[in-house]
Amino acid sequence: MVKYLRDIDNIFVAGNQQMKTKSDLAKFIEAPCLPVCEELYDKNILTFWSSGNKEHPNEAFVLIRYEFLDNTNKQIAKKLVGDGIIRPNYGMESYNSNENQYGMALRLGVQTNLDMPVDEISAKLKKLSAHFVYQDIKYNIYTPTFLQRQNPFWKGVDFPKEYCFPDLKNAVFSAEDISYQDRDKKRLYYAVRLSIPLDRDLTADDMKNIAEKLGWIYNPNDGLLYKDAETLRRHNEYLKYKNAQMALQNQQIETHLH
Repeated sequence: MVKYLRDIDNIFVAGNQQMKTKSDLAKFIEAPCLPVCEELYDKNILTFWSSGNKEHPNEAFVLIRYEFLDNTNKQIAKKLVGDGIIRPNYGMESYNSNENQYGMALRLGVQTNLDMPVDEISAKLKKLSAHFVYQDIKYNIYTPTFLQRQNPFWKGVDFPKEYCFPDLKNAVFSAEDISYQDRDKKRLYYAVRLSIPLDRDLTADDMKNIAEKLGWIYNPNDGLLYKDAETLRRHNEYLKYKNAQMALQNQQIETHLH
């Protein structure tokens, strides 16, 4: 049975929800936007807002975070913006990003109407997302530099700006706790921040201690903290892909030389 935009109810939740797995997307994203959000998830590209429903019938769109693209995808994004295919988006900031700490968004949008089939909307959105390529995941990951700056007594230089999603506060608290009132989470949040040393660079042991407090994962291969096993899995899958690509290129070079 064909579904049309007039059949799609609005799903309204705060932006910057923290997805644990790909299957979580369907809880927050309306049917016209779900296929493109799933595709972008598979490419490790961070989406944070979408709309495709009968209450807003003139446009369906997906917002992605520019600062969480790799250099290749940033160049692709700049060309798409320059060609008028997608556009920057400076609005649609949710309660936990009202200081724009996550950087500029990019809007992948298509014109719609109530009589447009859902599949047609999805196909048009996917035509936009198809420009972007598979990349390493850039969010749910925390560097020693970023973490050290979270100590409330940090007096050092904060530039260059380091974008991390979610920021430490929103990583500790749930998205539903918009007032940050959970006492246990409050104690954890401040205890972790105060435990971060300021008189030296963070060591592997420091990173391990922070990871243990937060229930995160320390990756000794790159010295970073990963918020969950899914993020580390996606990173490792990308490394396997890149290694396979490199091996194939080397094989092709050897074949050409012989």
